[in-house]
Amino acid sequence: MYTQTAQLKARKKRSGSRISNRSRQQGTGEGRAKVRLAQLLICLVLFCTVYIGKGVFPRQLETVGDNFIRMVSANTDFAAAFSSLGQALSERGSVLGEIGAFCVEVFGGSEEQVAVPVVGGVEEESRFLSSAPDRLTLASHYLRQDTLSEAWFSDPQEDTAAEGAVQEMEGVQEIPVLTPPLGTVIKAANYTGTALPENYSMDWISLGDLEITTPVFGVVRSTYGYRDHPINGEYKFHGGVDIGGQTGDHIGAFAAGTVEYIGEDDSYGLYLKIDHGNGVKSFYAHCSKILVQAGQTVAIGETIAEVGSTGTATGPHLHLELWCGDTHLDPIYYIEYKTE
Repeated sequence: MYTQTAQLKARKKRSGSRISNRSRQQGTGEGRAKVRLAQLLICLVLFCTVYIGKGVFPRQLETVGDNFIRMVSANTDFAAAFSSLGQALSERGSVLGEIGAFCVEVFGGSEEQVAVPVVGGVEEESRFLSSAPDRLTLASHYLRQDTLSEAWFSDPQEDTAAEGAVQEMEGVQEIPVLTPPLGTVIKAANYTGTALPENYSMDWISLGDLEITTPVFGVVRSTYGYRDHPINGEYKFHGGVDIGGQTGDHIGAFAAGTVEYIGEDDSYGLYLKIDHGNGVKSFYAHCSKILVQAGQTVAIGETIAEVGSTGTATGPHLHLELWCGDTHLDPIYYIEYKTE
């Protein structure tokens, strides 16, 4: 009788021990679940903060990064902080409130200084993120937009462009453009045609530091070089370029200089020549009217004549020739013109 009673008590004790162990395991599982939930929420908040920060306020994110580096290098007791969080959660405290206390303990400061995002659990946050909110909505949701200055929401592209412009102005020095000396061959022409007349060149030759402009902006009707004459059909060298225009169009001086002479004949019609100094000269032909006199000083681009078709011409145009010393040049290297 005594033995059976003792055995029965032993079985009850072992059964009670198993029940107690299961209770403790169940309690431990609930605690672990809470810890996992807290860790998940922390990761979610940090992820959203970084995601929003990169798009909305990259400058401030750099500051946060600096603070984080200082925090890591400081003597923060992370083990104690996590232990405190786990203990608070195991006592069924407010999860979000304890997360805030945890952040205060890790980062320093008071609880009022730490803006803890008010979230409603994983499911609520999942629905919110699935709605594809824009950057400002995310900022308002997680970072309490009412406490942020307007400067945090400035357009990052505008800020980057402004900073780039300032750096370009401050860091880049103006590189002087070196002008080849007068008479230097800038580009040698690969010419293999009929032998050129004496003192005519197909090369692009430097005019030094002479400031130049285009006398008439139009389509080049006939280029420099050999051609069949448009009227008599004779194959001969054309010593300039013919620029198309309308009768009366203004002709500007190729460069500043002095009018060397004006004249008229059956071939060139009304014409004039300007000396620009250092051997550089320009010639204008087939004009309908000459507006300057011999010996007159003219400025670059100043109107000196008007387009016409005087002399041997098939229509209104400017025949322009250039010299450097005794050498005839191809004007096409020195002017701008229209294309068909």
